[in-house]
Amino acid sequence: MRQERATVTRERLLRAAALEFAQCGYSGTSLQAVCRTAEVSMGALTFHFPAKSALAAAVARAGAAQARSLADRAAACTGDSLAAVAGLSCKLASLLARCPLARASARLDSEQVAAAGAWSEAWGPAVRRLLQHACEEGQLSTEVAVETVIQLNAHLLHGVAVALRKFPEGGAAEHLERIWAAVMCGLRTSSSAAG
Repeated sequence: MRQERATVTRERLLRAAALEFAQCGYSGTSLQAVCRTAEVSMGALTFHFPAKSALAAAVARAGAAQARSLADRAAACTGDSLAAVAGLSCKLASLLARCPLARASARLDSEQVAAAGAWSEAWGPAVRRLLQHACEEGQLSTEVAVETVIQLNAHLLHGVAVALRKFPEGGAAEHLERIWAAVMCGLRTSSSAAG
């Protein structure tokens, strides 16, 4: 019973902290606000997370784990690798829109605090593998470097995360789908665009 209650409290703290970190960032989040949102005492918080940095790292890892799950499925793609990259990007945007843990992980990553890199490392390797496969298959234009597309994806996802802070119901994932459709025209080789 005690173990179960501790698990429930820890999850409430993670969810509350995710909401705070996603909206206010690391420096703008207070542990008191997390406790209020989670409806737990400061003692309960410090029992599970002895420092704000430990709480932020746990939130960043939890959000990154959800992104990694999407990335692993996308990396298993055997068809059109460029479409898989765009599809993964759009799925990550949807995850950001619906999941405070993912938004918090992305924000903490962009602020380079608490498990910095967890968010981008969750999806980056899968995007790199897909793009390398696209190169091998002749799908990616020789005028476009893999690193450029990785950076494009990072910038697009960062833009989605920032837009969601200001306009949570703004349809960021749908906008990203249209952006990727336009971008694909410049990424594909002329032979793979026709096929």
